[in-house]
Amino acid sequence: MNTTTRNSNSELNRQRQRLETLVQPAQRPLGMGQALSALGDRLLSFFTDTQELRIWQSTRNGHQVWFAHDPVTNRTRSFHSEQDVRRWLDNRYYE
Repeated sequence: MNTTTRNSNSELNRQRQRLETLVQPAQRPLGMGQALSALGDRLLSFFTDTQELRIWQSTRNGHQVWFAHDPVTNRTRSFHSEQDVRRWLDNRYYE
């Protein structure tokens, strides 16, 4: 291989690297806490990914709202109270 070929290959590699950084923006390195949190989220998802209902509570516009996600139907429903969730659960099993 002559010097011209080596230089042109080197220049091509530099251009390729510049183009790749334009296409794939550099990822900011995660802090230790963020990395551990992301790892924990992945582990939790791995060990709990089942076909069971998932129920959680959240606050929307100052009001408590309950949610239930059914992975079998891939539907999420919202409720105004815990009693509404319980009623829906009871009726769901009798349908």
